[in-house]
Amino acid sequence: MMLSLLLTIPTLFLAPAALLLTSLPQSIAVTCPTLSDLEHDLGSTLSKGSSISASASDAPRWSLYGAPKPAFIVNVSAESDVVSTVRYCNKKNIIFLAQSQGNGWADTFRLGNCGLIINMAGLNKVAFNKYRTIASIGGGAQVKDMVLAAYNNGTRFSNPTCTCLGFLGAVLGGGISRSQGLYGQGVDQVLSLNVVTASGDSLRVNRRSHRDLWYAMRGAAPNFGIVTSAHVKAYPVPKDQNIAWEGAITFADDKLEPLIKAIRDLDLRPEMEIDFLFATSGPPLNTPAITAIPFFLDNASAARVAFASIFALGPLSDETKEVPYDHWGDFANSFCQKGMRKPAYGASLARQGLDPATWRAVYEEFKTFVARYPEAAGSSILAEYYPVQKAVAIGDTTSSYPFRDVPIHVVTIPVYQNSSFDVTANAWGARVRSLLRSTDGLDMNSTYINFAHGDEPLNEIYGKDLPELQKLKKRYDPQKKFNQWFPLA
Repeated sequence: MMLSLLLTIPTLFLAPAALLLTSLPQSIAVTCPTLSDLEHDLGSTLSKGSSISASASDAPRWSLYGAPKPAFIVNVSAESDVVSTVRYCNKKNIIFLAQSQGNGWADTFRLGNCGLIINMAGLNKVAFNKYRTIASIGGGAQVKDMVLAAYNNGTRFSNPTCTCLGFLGAVLGGGISRSQGLYGQGVDQVLSLNVVTASGDSLRVNRRSHRDLWYAMRGAAPNFGIVTSAHVKAYPVPKDQNIAWEGAITFADDKLEPLIKAIRDLDLRPEMEIDFLFATSGPPLNTPAITAIPFFLDNASAARVAFASIFALGPLSDETKEVPYDHWGDFANSFCQKGMRKPAYGASLARQGLDPATWRAVYEEFKTFVARYPEAAGSSILAEYYPVQKAVAIGDTTSSYPFRDVPIHVVTIPVYQNSSFDVTANAWGARVRSLLRSTDGLDMNSTYINFAHGDEPLNEIYGKDLPELQKLKKRYDPQKKFNQWFPLA
């Protein structure tokens, strides 16, 4: 049953892989080029190995709901290709969007009739310094590229779980990670960024150069530039020690309230993290199930002590085990399938937001939804609970990411095939989000940007630094070229 259950759960830790999204003021008239025009005018400036296509299938996306509909795709193979493409689009008044792996799911994309996607997937190189403490990565590098390279070089990153994600798209939105208790969040891993600005200029951005942009990019990057490459931290660990304990533990329905309370009462040390989710067993029965997925950066004996209160509840099944770093994300591989419609709704919670009565109401909503609508049986509700001590110690002033002290991020994802179901799916997602917010324990509603839907007020996503980000937006992008991923203006 557990295998089929996991196969129905959407990608964990999804985060937007689109590093930069743009829009064009509607008052400017645009004459769409032909593919021949692009190949002649732009193609002649691109590097060997790049290509231009008019097929959207060349840039597939994880969710078809709200997906951008490009007229053209430019597959770049060098950082200079991004500069050339941005300058060409500016000259021709063409809307453009930079995409790494296509996992961004926001309902905010508007490419118009002749919009263009800059497919960054070809920029996927990973290289280490001689001490294996710093890596140079391309703007299109997938997590799996980085994990394999790190493991083979006796080091590791603080990276998302799903290996199909574009690394920089995830970390520049905040970058929650199962190892963040030891290393800090994704925004804390970045040492420098090579950025293509709205004008098509290329800048090296770090804490000494363009400091205001350095602050803005780490938390709100898609509003300010395209990241073509970056230097990020790596953490040397010998192969035989580069392990963690993880796995799925399932519980009967009547254990839900005790499970929520046990998770809330956990003393999450830096080496710990835990998720829990509601999903189904898959066809033909589509039986709802409650699953906890603990994670521990040590061996099984120490892990079972740390999570003893979870095991004391008497789970139905236990698939936890020690796993080497290059296989930490294996259980999530099936979650990376692209396609279907998945309009996500996120909500963040304080620790006290783990209210057993609220979560019982949420679970009943889930069970009713998948029973009433078999076409949406692949839907799920995922909660991720992180230690935040390290992130809080690093401090809010270091980046624009606003929710370092918020430990729990929840995403509700209806999954279905036909657009005719959109209204029903969105109503359910919004209803679950409202339930979660009713006892979230926060001073104001907050949503991790990588889990957000697109209908939230901006201060729920960008927090208290929203006014400063909007001021910087006017300075670095006065024409609002980058204006589709939760736009600041």
